[in-house]
Amino acid sequence: MEMTRRAFIGMMALVGSLWAFEIDSFPKDGSLKDVFNTNCLQMTQSQQMLKAYIMKGLNSSFDDPSGSLERAIPAYDRRFTQIRNYFQQRLKDHPDAVEAFDKAQKIWDESKKILQSSPTKEGALQLKQNFNRMIPLLLQGSKPAAKGGLELLSLTGKLCRGPMKITIDYLLRLWGAPMPDYEADVQNIIDNFHANLKKLEANSLNNARTRKLLEQARKGFMFYEMMYNSKTRFIPNLLSRKADDNFKIIRAIKAEYKKQLT
Repeated sequence: MEMTRRAFIGMMALVGSLWAFEIDSFPKDGSLKDVFNTNCLQMTQSQQMLKAYIMKGLNSSFDDPSGSLERAIPAYDRRFTQIRNYFQQRLKDHPDAVEAFDKAQKIWDESKKILQSSPTKEGALQLKQNFNRMIPLLLQGSKPAAKGGLELLSLTGKLCRGPMKITIDYLLRLWGAPMPDYEADVQNIIDNFHANLKKLEANSLNNARTRKLLEQARKGFMFYEMMYNSKTRFIPNLLSRKADDNFKIIRAIKAEYKKQLT
């Protein structure tokens, strides 16, 4: 009985992990709204892969970071190419958008090699820098298509990445990576989260469910503000799970907005 109980708990932990880290496949024959949303996921899930890379470097087996990366990297790589091809074909009259995806592809190709190698602090810092350059390029590449409320999907992505970025910075510090601008970076993330949350709370697509979810996101983010101001050392497992819980909340908000967009 005890073995069965442990196996069940382990299975549920793994299911929760995979649900949070699953790389959605490209929406074949999907609408612009579907592909735009998938491109937003591309930005956030780059942060999830970085988090898994750092957790692996910290020798943590929580949520199976090695297995998660092994599954995620080829799926992300395949989806990256499909999204790039979609927008470059659709926006071929926008050379800046086409060039942005070309630049993003080069950054991803370099980052993929780092993710596939044994984790190092230097590699994690390089990945952080790479993704901080890549995400704006993915936004720029799809920006000419951001009409009819699609910019709301981008805004929810920014809200989602805030806790993920704080988690990553905190984990890097625990690992001993040099973080000379840690305080300023985290304060900037906190300020941006509240600014983005305020914009989402004011948008006309909100309903009872999204307002409840946005309140959950606000309350959940209080953990990161408390962590930032605390002298207590927080364990990596808790931080990783909190970041994934936030991802699920924001993803639910995004799904509600997506249903109402034309």
